[in-house]
Amino acid sequence: MAKQNTERHTPMRPIRIPDDEWEALGEAVGDRNRARLIREYIRWHLRWPGNKQPERAPEQIGGPGITSKNEEQSA
Repeated sequence: MAKQNTERHTPMRPIRIPDDEWEALGEAVGDRNRARLIREYIRWHLRWPGNKQPERAPEQIGGPGITSKNEEQSA
């Protein structure tokens, strides 16, 4: 089991996420909010009391066959 660095922080959990998905998630929720969103999803998925399904991005960001807004504008 991973050791906690301090009483205030949760231990780090290495997970594998493809770069394109990680970057798109950062665009959708902000680079500093990715971990928060993942924790919210886990709590919702486990059906813990008082937890709601996390909000989704208002529009699709990236993904297979999707070009970025910058690529569309320069075309």
